[in-house]
This record gives sequence, C-alpha cells and structure tokens, in this order.
Amino acid sequence: MTSTTHNTPPTTESAAAENGGPVKRRRDRRAREREILEAAERIFGERGYQGTSMDDVAAEVGVSKPLIYQYYGSKDGLFLACLARLRAQLLETVSDAVLAAGDAEDALYAGFVAWFEFLDDHPQTWSVLIDEGMLGMGPAAGPAAAATDEVRAAFIELIAAMVRMNLPPGRTADPDEIEIVAQSISGATERLAIWRSRIPAPPTPEKVAQTLQNLLWQGLHTLRTP
Repeated sequence: MTSTTHNTPPTTESAAAENGGPVKRRRDRRAREREILEAAERIFGERGYQGTSMDDVAAEVGVSKPLIYQYYGSKDGLFLACLARLRAQLLETVSDAVLAAGDAEDALYAGFVAWFEFLDDHPQTWSVLIDEGMLGMGPAAGPAAAATDEVRAAFIELIAAMVRMNLPPGRTADPDEIEIVAQSISGATERLAIWRSRIPAPPTPEKVAQTLQNLLWQGLHTLRTP
C-alpha cells in the first residue's frame, strides 16, 4: 500500500528560519501607530511643524510614506494625532498625581511635580504643544491651535477644581475669582516650563513645585475669607 505525501510549500517565515535568516512578523496596527507617533513627536519637537516632513517620519520608523498617509491622511492629521496623544498622557499623569494626594495642599504640590516631571521625561512634548511656527500655517493651524487650547483648558479646570475644594463650608464660590487664580497658576507653570527648557541646569521639579506652591498657597488662602 502506497501512501501519498503532500509537500506543503514553506511559508516565508519558515523558509527564513530554515535558511538561518531573521524571522519577520507583521506588527499589528496599534503597535505600528505607536511607533509612528513616538517618532513624529520627537521630530516635531526637534524641528517644529514646518521643518518636519512625512519622509522624515517614515525614515525614522522604517516604514513607507504611503503607510503613514494611510493611517493619518496628511502631515496635518499626523500632527493632530500627536497632540491628542500628548494631551491624554499629560492630563492623565497630572490627574493621577492629584487624585493620589492626601489633601488639597498636597494635591497642588503633587500636580506641579507631575507636570514638570512629565515634561522632563518627554522633552519634545512642550515644543510640540507650543509650536508657534505652525500656527497660521496650513489647514491644520486652526484644529491644532484648538487642540493645544484644549490641553490648557483641561489643566486650568483641574486647577480650578483644586481651588474650589479648598473653599470652607458655606463659602460661596466666586467663579470669576476662581478663574483668575486658575489662569494665573496655569500661566506661571507654562512660563516656568519654557524657562526650564532653555537653561543648562534647571532646578528639579520638586524645587520648582515647592517654590510655586509656597507662593500660590498664600494667595489661595485669601479665597477662604468671605
């Protein structure tokens, strides 16, 4: 009795393995998008919106330019995707630090530390968020500016929530007063972030946070007086 042997052609991966070559596997789209966004954030942060091309990003990741267009449609779309990712990461980091604090005063300090530590760990982030060279240039200028404003607005609302938390029972919150304080704190942190990014030996996030808290906490206490 004879048996028939069916020889199945080897797959590309198995053939590569038999020949001693590297086995290449297709990465899923989510992992590939993460790689593209991480590379794009670095390049946007280093070169600015105008100085970045899709060719730059494709070469950095090692993919074809058409693939990036397939995922994001255009450089504008890629930039907006970077902004959305940075916004989510930054606000999640700060919010988690605030929520984990023991009281409102600690929350203010923890939020400041988390903010500056995040920017230290992601040095291109702030450059992407404040890329003034992009504003007014190209179709994405409006949406990108709006996305940046959303980051700022969310941070201001987080600060305003901490201010409201510190009002004593029965104290009626003055919306204008709270907004003035929150806007002031937000402006101070932005200027400090820019300053720290431009000097060779910036003070630690903890020192900046402690100094800023000491300055602002005294001002916040005036809101306790009806």
